[in-house]
Amino acid sequence: MLWIIWLIFALFFLLCAYYHWQLSKNIFPPFQLPEIPYWEPTGDNEVAVNTGIADADIKKAFDNFRDGFNSYIDDYNKSSSRQNKVQAYGYLIASFAAIFSIFFTI
Repeated sequence: MLWIIWLIFALFFLLCAYYHWQLSKNIFPPFQLPEIPYWEPTGDNEVAVNTGIADADIKKAFDNFRDGFNSYIDDYNKSSSRQNKVQAYGYLIASFAAIFSIFFTI
C-alpha cells in the first residue's frame, strides 16, 4: 500500500519537472522604442518640436537606455532559464528517488 504513495510522489515530481522545463523556455522580448515623430519628420504636414535640446542627444539617451534595458532583460532571461532548468533537474532526481523507493516498499 505504501508503494501507491511513492507513485503519487513520483508523478508529482515528474509533473513539476515538466512544468519548470517549460518555464525555462519563456523569455521576455527585447524592448523597442516607439517612433517619436519629432526625431525624424517624414511628411510635409509634420512639424519637428523644438525642445531646446538637440534631437540627436535625446535619441542617444533613449538608445542608451534601450541598450541597457535590453541587456538587463537578456541577463534576466538567461538567469531565469538556468534556475528553471536546475529546478526541473532537481524534481527529476526526486522523482527517480521516489520510483526507486517503490521497489523497497513492494
